[in-house]
Amino acid sequence: MNKVLKFGGTSVGSAENMKKVASIIFEQGARFTVLSAMSGTTDALVAINNALAEGKGLLADKIEMLEEKYNNCINSLLDDKSEALERAEKCFALIRDLAASYSGVSTQKAIVAQGELLTSAIFSMYVRQCGKQVVLVDITEAMRTTESGKVDTAHLAEALKKVTAGYGDDVFFVTQGFICRDHNGELSNLGRGGSDYSAALIGAATGASEVQIWTDIDGMHNNDPRYVEGTYPIRRMSFTDAAELAYFGAKILHPSTIQPCKELDIPVKLKNTLEPHAEGTTITSHSDDSRKYLAVAAKDNITVVRICSANMLMAYGFLRRVFEVFEKYRTPIDMITTSQVAVSLTIDDDTHVKSIIEELSSFGNVSYQSGNSIICVVGDLAAEHPGLVSDILGSIDNIPVKMVSYGASNRSVALLIDSEYKIDALRSLNAKLFTTADKQ
Repeated sequence: MNKVLKFGGTSVGSAENMKKVASIIFEQGARFTVLSAMSGTTDALVAINNALAEGKGLLADKIEMLEEKYNNCINSLLDDKSEALERAEKCFALIRDLAASYSGVSTQKAIVAQGELLTSAIFSMYVRQCGKQVVLVDITEAMRTTESGKVDTAHLAEALKKVTAGYGDDVFFVTQGFICRDHNGELSNLGRGGSDYSAALIGAATGASEVQIWTDIDGMHNNDPRYVEGTYPIRRMSFTDAAELAYFGAKILHPSTIQPCKELDIPVKLKNTLEPHAEGTTITSHSDDSRKYLAVAAKDNITVVRICSANMLMAYGFLRRVFEVFEKYRTPIDMITTSQVAVSLTIDDDTHVKSIIEELSSFGNVSYQSGNSIICVVGDLAAEHPGLVSDILGSIDNIPVKMVSYGASNRSVALLIDSEYKIDALRSLNAKLFTTADKQ
């Protein structure tokens, strides 16, 4: 079985957890193991980058914390520690050198990449200590993006084919998630949470039979267990439903993960490192789940933009011109609703919102408001089923709703609300849409 297994930062956050991960990949017969940095690493490196960007210099306490964390892990994990301790020393010396010659974004990306590189190196040494054949793969030599920011999948497939050539089925390939190189050959990354996406791309590039995403929760739940009591894992779901939930806030899975696996019909499993024999969630092309309401997710940091213009009335081409403004600033749109003289839409990236508003102002009266959340309800929501919208809106009839999006898909309904009401909305929907029978 050609399986790709990805483990998040918590899963490799200590020597004890790394031992559990090794046991899992041995049992599963993983061909590729994709690792995030040890938990807390990326946050610390981002804090260092922020301080450098603000001219504050290197945050010595963050570096010292990371050095202690990694050295403790090495001392607890490995019998022969010398190689790993030397590797860690070189890593932190490099970070200090990069900080000393700080030159902006390229330095920041080089610094933040060191967590994955060091974690995977230490873990591969432990796999070797367990008596297994292991190859540590520098994914930045295979994973690269084009000038438009897309991953060059053809190059990835060819590079990994060369990496694995000549090795038997008993070899474990260990590599990094998240990081890559850009079209100029500079160290870069796939964005926060991009390790899931890395695993999916590697799975597609190597023709994997299965991609497994291992975290600290048993599969994708019907609601957010951080805020709602009594949630339960969904055992099987379709790629479509998983993509909707991931995009609209389900934290267990990066939104981009689904597409590479969907295109090649590669099953994706969401598993719990702390309970490796729990069933988790299996995502495939088709699901036999016929529940009307399958799950709810929430996405924060949403900005709503409203355009009111008499020029819309009986006009064509108006929306195209609006969309071209967002395209110019490479800002995706989440939700959209229209009337004869107005259009409201939402974005989750307000980096360029002031420039966008300035250009849109030539079309009519424009306003925007941040601090919103999108609540997405996913299930068998075909229009043939009466009462769907009234069920959903009736479940949160004490919460003001700013926008409703329904009809583009028969699998989801999206609602825009103020973020201050998000937790109340999630709890109310959970109490009124899901029954005891749904947990079976």
